[in-house]
Amino acid sequence: MNNHTVYANEELNNWVEREGLLLQEKYLLDKYLPDGGKIIEAGTGGGRIALEIQKRNHALEILAFDFVQEMIEHAQIKSSTVDFQVADATDLSFLEDESFDIAIYLQQIISLVPYTQIPKALNESYRILKKEGVIIFSFLYFKGRRVNRILSYLINLIRVLRGEPWQKCSLPWLKLAGKVNFRFFQKDQAMTYWFEKDEIISMLEERGFTILEITTSKEIAKQTNGAEGMLYIVCKK
Repeated sequence: MNNHTVYANEELNNWVEREGLLLQEKYLLDKYLPDGGKIIEAGTGGGRIALEIQKRNHALEILAFDFVQEMIEHAQIKSSTVDFQVADATDLSFLEDESFDIAIYLQQIISLVPYTQIPKALNESYRILKKEGVIIFSFLYFKGRRVNRILSYLINLIRVLRGEPWQKCSLPWLKLAGKVNFRFFQKDQAMTYWFEKDEIISMLEERGFTILEITTSKEIAKQTNGAEGMLYIVCKK
């Protein structure tokens, strides 16, 4: 099983029915969304964020893509003006270099890419962005969920017993379709990648991105208790 299978089946209804913006997304879009130009949203799902951007500013030319065809089919029903397409973040060769003024990589899309393909996805995000363009990322954050340290240790003990390599930050889905995934210890489960902060900053800077802002769900919400949540990084090319 892989993440494409998860989103095309167990998580499909959950994502195509979502509406509105999270507090953190609203904060970032209010701060960085331009008045005009071309925008691309990666991993749009059912089009939730792209449609909210369209409501805010009809002058923006929006292309939104997802690797699950069923997601895009639902999104296309909701709008005829957003250009919804099926595509994979690791291969955007149908798009020209430096095509977009701003790129939205929220909904943790990079964390859903197979680990060995993450460099390709980041390279593509850099390539399609115009010079001085802005890109907004969200990442699954290893320190953002308290159970991760224990879960990683247990999962990797099992991996070692199976003769597999230790992969600290590659973790299985704990829930599918809102229900506990009791198979998460089994082999061949879909994996998500939970980044360490220094790791992803290094990967972004290696590609030429300039970091504009680094924050977490907790910081944006101005919470004093609870886990850090998602990691948000805004960059400029």
